[in-house]
Amino acid sequence: MNAHNPAWFVAADESEYSSYAQWSRRHPLLTADEERHWLIQHQDATRALLLLTAVVGKPWWQERHPNLDWKQTDWVTEVWQKRPSYGELEAALGWYRAHHKGVSMASELWRRLNEAREVLLGSNIRLVFSVSHQYNGQGLEVTDLVQEGLLGLMRSLEKFDVNQGTRFSTYSHYWIQQFIRLAIKNQSNLIRKPTNVIDDMRRFQRQLVGIRQTQTAPLSTAKIAEKLAMPEDKVQHFLEIGQTPLSLDARLTEDGKDSWAEMLEDPTASIQEQTQQLELSEQVQSSLAYLSRRERVIIAMRYGIGHGREFGYREIAEQLSISRERVRQIEKEALLKLRDQWPELDAVD
Repeated sequence: MNAHNPAWFVAADESEYSSYAQWSRRHPLLTADEERHWLIQHQDATRALLLLTAVVGKPWWQERHPNLDWKQTDWVTEVWQKRPSYGELEAALGWYRAHHKGVSMASELWRRLNEAREVLLGSNIRLVFSVSHQYNGQGLEVTDLVQEGLLGLMRSLEKFDVNQGTRFSTYSHYWIQQFIRLAIKNQSNLIRKPTNVIDDMRRFQRQLVGIRQTQTAPLSTAKIAEKLAMPEDKVQHFLEIGQTPLSLDARLTEDGKDSWAEMLEDPTASIQEQTQQLELSEQVQSSLAYLSRRERVIIAMRYGIGHGREFGYREIAEQLSISRERVRQIEKEALLKLRDQWPELDAVD
């Protein structure tokens, strides 16, 4: 996908991307000279703020970076090489304003920094969208990927050196990718796995796909271990942790009435409850005797009697080779018959 294609934001005003789209429209793509101008302004304002806050803010920076050699005279250069973040500068500026008395250029420098930051981020949001869509379908929504990519773009702006001789978009592409990949590793799974485990698992899955493409029959764990020259217990471990956890709230039928949690046996059910359920089941079975064979089949499948789950109208229609509307009609007729034999069925919708 082309990051410089304005079609990214067609009809975006009515989508979850509206704020990003409006931001991008306010800041069109920059030429190389324009981009360099704003980058120089951003870098100069950042360094000037660091030098300004260093006048009274050394204790603050010392607490922020305790591992630096604070006995040297040029500690500001050491801090600058680490490229302070936007949040650090904002906090240091607050410290400076609280402890400095008199005229200061702090407000003007802060305005210039934010002006350049707004233009550079807004004009490169298209790149964030382009990279984010490359990772769509890997466990996170596109909106989440865009947010993580924007964090990477912000960090790349803080780390970028105008004098290193490369385009900002080229440099920021790496940071956007890194932030998105890290978010996928940390947030895409219900159970978080360590980064090294995820990397090993993905490497195993790539090798497994290659093996399966050359085989026609299903592969056993022992066969996979032999092909990969890997211990069988390690193969079994990767196969287990690669499975997707199943939510107990996941719905089993089209109408969404039943879930896995509702199908699990309750070991704490009392004898009285079990007796009531048994009596109710016997009463239902005896009531079905008043129905025709087709009516019994439809009612049993529709309400999960003897089948372990409820079937939707489409599933019943396909099995009986009739239309869904006909299934509804037969169900209605059967329920009317059952109400005559079992008045409690009046509560059934």
